[in-house]
Amino acid sequence: MFEQRILELRAIINRYNAAYYGRAESLVSDQEYDAIFAELVTLEKNFPEFDSPDSPTHKIGSDLDTVKSFPKVRHSVPMMSIDNTYSAADVTDWVNRVVKALADEKIRFMGELKMDGAAISIVYENGRLARAVTRGNGVMGDDVTANIRTIKSIPHTVDYREDFEVRGEVFMTFEDFSVLNAALTEAGQKPMQNPRNTTAGTLKLLDSEEVAKRRLSFAAYFLLSGDKARTKSLHDNVKFLARLGFPVVNHSGLLKEIDGILEFCAEWEAKRHSLPFPVDGVVVKVDSFDQQERLGYTAKSPRWVIAYKYPAEKALTVVEGIDSNVGRTGVVTPIARLRPVFLAGTTIKNATLHNYDEVRRLDVRVGDTVEIEKGGEIIPKVIRVVMEERPSGCAPLELPGECPSCGSPLARLDGEVALRCLSLSCGAQQFASLEHFASRTAMDVRGLGPAVIKQLLDAGIIKNAADLYDLTADKIKDLDRQAEKSAANLIAALNESKSRPLDRLIHGLGIRMIGEKAARDLSAFVEDLSDLYEISPQELEEIDGIGVLMAQSVRLFFDRAENREMAERLRAAGLNLKGTKGSAPVSGKLTGKTFVLTGSLEKYTREKASDMIMREGGKVTSSVSKKTDYVLAGAEAGSKLDRAVSLGIKIINENEFEELLGMMYI
Repeated sequence: MFEQRILELRAIINRYNAAYYGRAESLVSDQEYDAIFAELVTLEKNFPEFDSPDSPTHKIGSDLDTVKSFPKVRHSVPMMSIDNTYSAADVTDWVNRVVKALADEKIRFMGELKMDGAAISIVYENGRLARAVTRGNGVMGDDVTANIRTIKSIPHTVDYREDFEVRGEVFMTFEDFSVLNAALTEAGQKPMQNPRNTTAGTLKLLDSEEVAKRRLSFAAYFLLSGDKARTKSLHDNVKFLARLGFPVVNHSGLLKEIDGILEFCAEWEAKRHSLPFPVDGVVVKVDSFDQQERLGYTAKSPRWVIAYKYPAEKALTVVEGIDSNVGRTGVVTPIARLRPVFLAGTTIKNATLHNYDEVRRLDVRVGDTVEIEKGGEIIPKVIRVVMEERPSGCAPLELPGECPSCGSPLARLDGEVALRCLSLSCGAQQFASLEHFASRTAMDVRGLGPAVIKQLLDAGIIKNAADLYDLTADKIKDLDRQAEKSAANLIAALNESKSRPLDRLIHGLGIRMIGEKAARDLSAFVEDLSDLYEISPQELEEIDGIGVLMAQSVRLFFDRAENREMAERLRAAGLNLKGTKGSAPVSGKLTGKTFVLTGSLEKYTREKASDMIMREGGKVTSSVSKKTDYVLAGAEAGSKLDRAVSLGIKIINENEFEELLGMMYI
């Protein structure tokens, strides 16, 4: 019986580990996982005849097999795991064991917030960041140096020439996590589960540009060097890290007694809700390095440290309604309206259901009692329905067929879980659509910012992009803060935008999945925008750079009569709808040359510099390869610059870029 239970627990833990380390997905809460793990440890201890070296209790969880592309690096000192507890009594027992082991010596402890992210080791050589390695299996990790260089809070150089290693936690703030999930939801993709898993997965992305967009953060908790940076204690070690310019974990002063330790744990259990980043507990460490060494290690964990973890906060409440919310790109998201309940420091009235597939998976219905959780989420999520509490007569939620904002039929693109409204006249999308249309990368209408767009919409003067070109100075000048001069300037900017090339207009229309490059590809494929009105998805897929989903998105957009009508109104207003099909290839000073742009340019935006290159026959790509001719590097250039150096690619600054072009753009 015990052998069977041991085998069952191992299989469960291995499945959970595969999901967590392989897919950055938590199948159960940390507390549930730790309880199962503790049961297995106890059974193997009580029945050693059933123990096995292959048991997960003898291994540190590893993500080394998730992405094969990263080089593997052995840690100079193993990155061990920390014993966890959810009990103040267990913390007290640990302190008593430490006191007993050190035989009445004077002992000082330090408490740290347990950042809920991913552990990282960063090696510096001669004052420069040399490499960064994930924890991996504790002995060996993945080299993710290019991705770590994108984190702005990590210094690339320090004023300390001895080789050393910094260990810390990479994490994602609630705000940045929320921004990422909003973008994913609007794109019809599955949102991320929580900041911790998202951080771990982000570090394994092969595209460092995408990593940079996710805005990871870092906090250091230890500097490892030959003499531990000439300090004798953890407290001084962390101070030294801060002096070098590293952000460090929130920590206590020196703690002498168990009461002080427990007060620190309790204080932050209440205060953690005010923090901008996820914290799942407190780590308590012996301060003296000498005492740490004498306390030693078990096979998996140091004896001089313990983690007191806070349980995930959950609450039961009742679903009083399920509304459909329309996002800026037309994605319709179900939101559970809840009977107000206090959770994690705030009163919760709403919870995200992400998409209608998730509603079906949970089988959540109006009237249901549900369990909600706010662990790692800004907007709480429904994690389960309490089926035994379901009242009779609860009907399954029907999928909406029409947009709740404008009444247009909803569509679902192949490969997407999201329902989407594709109408440009949808009131919930008008503001964002107009803001995008006027943006620098699209029609570049100077003076048509968010405040002016909102005023025009609120006044009922415009509804879509075509309405912009019906504006007159008289219609604008009476709006708040719009004097005659500014009204005249806006009309002049609109008139100037009429001559923009078709690719800028296509991009400005905001067709889902069609960015700047795809817009240029489409413009080069047609003689006139009207060619896209009837073109088949199969023909669109033949265009280099246009995939299946992009082709379907174009087709769905122009299948809407109102979208075609708006395009024709733009034509009548004098905008350029002519494509470049059959035109002679662009020939110029940069013909045949491939450029990559990196860092912050002083004289030009990246969009402007890219446009200048392409107007002279050059090509702009996002990644450095052997085919790259030039890397135009600005301030704070990152991993692309490093790769260019390693490949021997010519690196130029803005002055050299202008020399390539001659004086025509200066």
